[in-house]
Formats: sequence, C-alpha cells, structure tokens
Amino acid sequence: MEDDITDSPILKKFSFETPNLFASYRIGDFPRARLRFHPWKITGTQAVLVNAFDLLANSRTRMFTPKIKEKQGKLHEYIEFNGPLMLDSGAFNFQKQTKISINAVDVLKVGIEFGADISVVLDHPFLPKSEGRERSKRWQNTVKNTRIMFEELNSLNGDVPNSFQLMPVIHGHNPSTLKRRLNNIVKICGSDPPIVGIGSLAPLALNGNKRTAIDIICKVRELLPNSHIHCFSMGSALLMLFAFYCGANTVDSQSWMLSAAFKNVQLPGFHWTRFSQREKEKDTAKYKQNRQAFAIHLLQLIEDEGFTVKEWDNEDGAVRSIRTKRDALSYIDYLEDHDGENHIHRRACHNLYTFNFEASRVRQEMKKDKSSLETFIESRMKSTVYQKTFEHAVEKVTSKS
Repeated sequence: MEDDITDSPILKKFSFETPNLFASYRIGDFPRARLRFHPWKITGTQAVLVNAFDLLANSRTRMFTPKIKEKQGKLHEYIEFNGPLMLDSGAFNFQKQTKISINAVDVLKVGIEFGADISVVLDHPFLPKSEGRERSKRWQNTVKNTRIMFEELNSLNGDVPNSFQLMPVIHGHNPSTLKRRLNNIVKICGSDPPIVGIGSLAPLALNGNKRTAIDIICKVRELLPNSHIHCFSMGSALLMLFAFYCGANTVDSQSWMLSAAFKNVQLPGFHWTRFSQREKEKDTAKYKQNRQAFAIHLLQLIEDEGFTVKEWDNEDGAVRSIRTKRDALSYIDYLEDHDGENHIHRRACHNLYTFNFEASRVRQEMKKDKSSLETFIESRMKSTVYQKTFEHAVEKVTSKS
C-alpha cells in the first residue's frame, strides 16, 4: 500500500483524489440500456472510462460518433461529465482474437479529437491459459502499437493539450516477465512513466487466480514507485479493495451496469445478490433469507458508516429514509423488477454508488495509517471467499515495506 501520489497527471487538471474508480460506460447506454439519465452526479462518480472501439468499430454504438463530433466539449459534453475522462482502446474485444481490427493511430486521434484526458495504448491482452508463444506474439503487438502511438503523439507537437496523457499498458504473470516488458515500454516512453495500466488482470481474477493478480500489482508498484498505476476491469467492490491495498491508484469497472442488467445488487462488504421473481420461484426460502441478510447489512452500513440510498429515478437524488428493517425490505422491492417494470436504472445507480462509496472509504482510512486501512479491508473480507486472499495480500505488501 503506497501513499497517494500527489503529482499524478490526473491531479494536475482536476481535483481528484486517489485511490479512485473510473466508472466504465458504454456510449449510448443512456437511454438504450434503460438508464434514465447519466448517473454521475447522484452516485458520487469522479471519473469515467469510455471505449474507443465503441466509437470506431462497434456496429451497435459507432452511430453516435458523428453526434459526438458536433459537440464543442466533445465526449465530456456528450456524456454530461466534467471530471477526468479516460478513453480505453477497447482491446478486451480482441482478447480471444488473433488479430486487432482497429488502427492504433485512429485510437490516438479519436482520443485527442474528442477531448479525452487519458488515452490508452491499443494493447493485445491474453487469456490466463494462453500458451507462451501466443502471449509473446500478443505482447509484440502491444509493443508495436505503443511505439506507433507515442511516435504519432510526439509528431503532433503543439496540437495536443498539455494535460493529455497517453497510457502505456503492461502484461505479465510473473516478476521476471513484468520486468522485461516494462523495459520494453520504458525504451519507448521514457523511464518513470507518469501513468501506466496493468492489463489481463480481469481474466485472472475471474478464473480463481486472485493471488497472482495481487502479486502482479505489488510487483508493478515495486518497479514503478512514482507512477500512477491503473488496473483494468476490477469486477467487484471487493476486488477493487485488493488493487488499492496493493498500490493501484485507480481501477475501472463496468459491472455496476452489467450486473444491474442481470438483476444483481451490491453492498459494501457483501456479495452480489440477485433479486428477481425467478429466484423467488426457484427457491422461496433462500430468496427470503437473502432479502433478510441484505436488509440487515444495509441497516448496519447506514448506522455505522453513513451509507445512503437515494431516489434513483430523480436527478436530484434525494436521500431515501431507511430506519427499520421494513424500510430496508421496501428498498429491495424498489430495486427489483415487478409487474413488467424493469428497474435496471435503479440497480445500476445503487451499484455505482456502492463502488464510489468504497473508494471514498479507502481514502478515509488510508489518510489515517496503514493499520487502519488493513483493519477496514479485513472487515470487508470477513465471511467472504476473499478472506484468505487478503491475508496473502498483507504478506506481499508487508514483505516489501
């Protein structure tokens, strides 16, 4: 766990504390995915990530690109957000593909033209079970695109805002590989890069290799003590805590939206819970048990930590009063679909608020001392499958102190 890096490139332009979350957002989800409005203001969102692939090649979303070009404030104005905006390359679309179908220079140019604050190099991520030859080939694609994009950026000279950052991405699942690949990147963008992303972590975490993901983050922080480190696609509020503890400054996640579509709701220190009539019909007793446990945990968070829930349908985001278990159960009904009404917007806002609340809580505890942060995260991990994994994280971080 590292102290906040106060000269982070993001902080030069925005009042933006780290650790923090970039809310990953697909252009057009408001209103096409039944979001009623952009949820940034009422959820405490301080940074947003959008996708260059969606603007360049996604048949479902590139129709919005001409409309964005018409906006004076480009992407910021189009999604109604004035904080740090990261443009990911969309490389995860090619994780299972042998070739990348979009152009590295196009990714850079759309980032600059549309006013992104950070643009991500077009990398070529790999799956955990990929063979060594395949990983090497994909890494060479990443190095090639990194060189192309930095050379193009340097050739533009004064045509790029001073605050614009191009983020290189590194991949590797062991210390020696990470070090070699970082050396590849340093030769292109210089030593001590101001900002670096770590790719290929999400498949690791999803496939039960969370300890390896922890080892990677710790190693990158060791190799880059002064850089802003971003971890891509940390899928839950619990996984996010691991990244922050191990030295990441920022993470991103789209699960606030994707999980809402599958009727899942998250609370700090609590597992994703699916509330639907189908769950009730499948196992009524378990459904009722989940409702009770969720309600009790919600009440405890409100009383002990100041967690709030809101009237998510309204842009003013008025706080919803939750004082009793009946109130908490009523709130669950408010989130759950009934009588053909799809409340994905409510669930998405709730989930995004939860992510942002957790990032804020980490910052609060981090400002105290290392012990306070560890106690806080340990309390979140209790009674979860991650408890032993956090013990491993503590060992790794402590051994580097």
